[in-house]
Amino acid sequence: MQIGIGISQNQDPKAAVLDALAQSLNDARLPDLTVIFYAGKYDPDAIWQAANGMLAGSSFIGGSVAGIFTEQQVYRLGVTALSLYGITARTKLVSIDGQRAYDVGQTAGIALVQDEDHPSTVMILPNVKNQRLGALIRGVYSRLGPQFQYFGAGTGIQFTEEGHSDDGVAVALIKDLHFTHGIGHGWIPFGEPMLVTRTEGNRIYELDGQPAASRFSNAIHQVAKGDAEMIGFNYQLGIPCGNGEYIVRNIMRSEEETLHCVTAIPSKSMVTLMTTSIPALPAIAKRITDEALHQHPCPQFAVLFDGIARELLLKENFVQESRNIFRTLRNLPAVGVLSFGQIDSALGIPLFHNSALSVTIGGVKP
Repeated sequence: MQIGIGISQNQDPKAAVLDALAQSLNDARLPDLTVIFYAGKYDPDAIWQAANGMLAGSSFIGGSVAGIFTEQQVYRLGVTALSLYGITARTKLVSIDGQRAYDVGQTAGIALVQDEDHPSTVMILPNVKNQRLGALIRGVYSRLGPQFQYFGAGTGIQFTEEGHSDDGVAVALIKDLHFTHGIGHGWIPFGEPMLVTRTEGNRIYELDGQPAASRFSNAIHQVAKGDAEMIGFNYQLGIPCGNGEYIVRNIMRSEEETLHCVTAIPSKSMVTLMTTSIPALPAIAKRITDEALHQHPCPQFAVLFDGIARELLLKENFVQESRNIFRTLRNLPAVGVLSFGQIDSALGIPLFHNSALSVTIGGVKP
């Protein structure tokens, strides 16, 4: 297997794609799969046209993200590409367009797999604005099952060689590679559990039968002695998943006693107030990276999905997190993006995470 990685900050979308691809491609032939992410206010159609023109006849998948990061810097405008040779890959783009998210996920799953396929790995890049992300991911899983591994991230725009969408999901089946995964967030529960008693989509109206915003605020003040803002990145909600693990659900804003979350939290869910130690986040990132790396017998590249919320929390100190990640990888080629949520199946089934770091290590099968 061969790999190539490229990155460009050219302000022209076509030039940026061509530059990043030129760095990642082998002159002898087209790759079997290219993963492309872009950040900034590029024209999505121009991005897709450039990629499709240069990769005609080859599979590719990608989307728009909040940023691209290296060991030293975060790029708010740029394109990065990862090209993989010597593998088998298949992609699919499905638009939701008023359909049920679960059904769209099933359609994407069915389109990927053929009768002769053996268990492999699926990359999922959904639109983060879809309030039913969980249902979409469950739809993919319902058709493929636990024999497959899953990873991915929330995106703004999604694309494959079939086209691009701002309301859909791009998926890729990746064969002939072995992947290991690490995911974590460093958030801890505190305070008493609360029951989601009334919700609609990504809006929580009631917690414990009380107006959600008031109940959330009171929970903070009870444990923080009033020394906290009502809504902020320092306090979020967590859903217990067993084995002491929690999935963080970010709250975007409070409005008329309603909590607006990044994605839906089902009614009757138990949730807990979550907080984190911001100075500890870079060390946690190192541990997550180290765990994923040491599970792989022959690591050859890494795909890093770091939550934009982590970067907003760390601010100028985010460079400590990125350095910890890349130095732990020990010069392993890696693509790092700031994503709008992360997808991982480390807990047994694919789940959508907020405020997490997802590290995927790829290489030849042992």
